[in-house]
Amino acid sequence: MHYAYISIPLTLALGATAAMPADSWVFGKSLFYLGPPTGAFITKATYSLVPPDVPSGVKVSSPTDQVWASVWVGASSTNGDEGANLYQPLLNWSPDQESQGCSANSTEWCVAASTYTPRKIFSMIQAWLLMYTEGQVGQTYVPVPPKTNLDFEISVENNKVYQTVAMNGEVISQQSDALDNGLKYLYSENECYTGSGNCGVFHGYKITNLTVTLSAADESFGKTMGLFSCTDAGFATIDNGKTWYTDYIAIQEVDLDSSSDASVQQ
Repeated sequence: MHYAYISIPLTLALGATAAMPADSWVFGKSLFYLGPPTGAFITKATYSLVPPDVPSGVKVSSPTDQVWASVWVGASSTNGDEGANLYQPLLNWSPDQESQGCSANSTEWCVAASTYTPRKIFSMIQAWLLMYTEGQVGQTYVPVPPKTNLDFEISVENNKVYQTVAMNGEVISQQSDALDNGLKYLYSENECYTGSGNCGVFHGYKITNLTVTLSAADESFGKTMGLFSCTDAGFATIDNGKTWYTDYIAIQEVDLDSSSDASVQQ
């Protein structure tokens, strides 16, 4: 699995570029960002998502250096510190799915429970290698037919984080990892590795029935919801601050080849 870890505030603040360079990570600017709670941790987050159509306008120059697209919602103890775990079930897509370890066809996304886990790095060469290998620990990819609803759960119990992905009511991917620190943040991202090509247009989609449970009530937690080029149905508590809910968050279409819609990290 490919993945780059970057602070959300930094992603939004990165300056415009004339073009998205080869072999770079590109991040869409339509996302939500939630946290931190006061005097509490996030203990559970559930949500549903129908994957959008796969990215359009993607071209690849070298078959051995593929474009790699991701859509995810992740939970972490920090707002983007690469030294912390990021528990993030992944939707992934590539023009050549087989080259990336998924049996899906080119019109389908792949899904897997997955966690970014930092490793001790002793040199810049090791850092480069780790970006492409050991940093992401995940399960076997499962193809997702177009227009299929997926249900996700990230929960904390006994100092472990459990991820579950279900399709049509059946669990298709699950994973448990050690909890490094109490979870404080939940956020989404459209992400792409340019490889030898371009990332194209990521189509809009909705994150639905988002429910977030805290370890203790925080009646001001709703004020930490940040919406960046997206909208929601209103994020509100249903029990005086411990459980929070919104019907949907609508992520808009973004052109990841355009610096007005995306930021780049080389």
